[in-house]
Amino acid sequence: MLSQARKDTILKLLTDLDVQVDDIELIDEALTHPSFNFEENRVAPDYERLEFLGDSVLRLSVSTLLFDKYPAWDEGKLTKLRSYLVSDEFLSKIAVGINLNSYINIGLHEEKDGGRDKESIIACAMEAFLGALYKSKGFNFTKDFIYKIYNSIEINYNEIFLIYNSKELLQQYTQGKNKDLPEYKIIKESGSAHKKIYETAVFYEGKELGRGVSKTKKEAEKLAALNALKTLNILGDENNE
Repeated sequence: MLSQARKDTILKLLTDLDVQVDDIELIDEALTHPSFNFEENRVAPDYERLEFLGDSVLRLSVSTLLFDKYPAWDEGKLTKLRSYLVSDEFLSKIAVGINLNSYINIGLHEEKDGGRDKESIIACAMEAFLGALYKSKGFNFTKDFIYKIYNSIEINYNEIFLIYNSKELLQQYTQGKNKDLPEYKIIKESGSAHKKIYETAVFYEGKELGRGVSKTKKEAEKLAALNALKTLNILGDENNE
């Protein structure tokens, strides 16, 4: 049984998102990390089953969005772009954008370990929330909600495609030259333990080609590779719809 305070908190989230759901407990389940039930000795479901459901709803919705938006793109490019748009990296950004991470029930120890800022936890909660919407409101409502969120933020789909595949594209170029691989090095780290900023450079044949700065090492490398592609002027026609 949820406390009135928890119900009010969830209702505030739903009001902010302009969503009406009768089953508040299902939304609470979607926003409950396993660590919370464990530490609270609480016998209740967590977000893992709804995450499974929401993942499927999200993939179908994003697939439809891209299929309709880019009729000239082949399935290979659509698949690569969808992979990023449903990734933990992207989902966590969306969830933070709508402040969903603030409403997650999470255990104290996980909280102290920076769990509320972890991409994986935030993304799982986002998928579970979509699963809860699907169970409560049906597919069309959930699809429209997903479309609304994705269309409310400025998404340069071509740029995302390039960033997400920049390391692969750069490696294809270098291996085509002499089979050598580009080398990535962290140049600088800043920020606190749970909120680090990484500056990464990519080198080829001893020469620095580009740098990237991000909250994760992976994304910093992708941005460095993208800037290397720009330096080498080898983006080709990937930037065209």
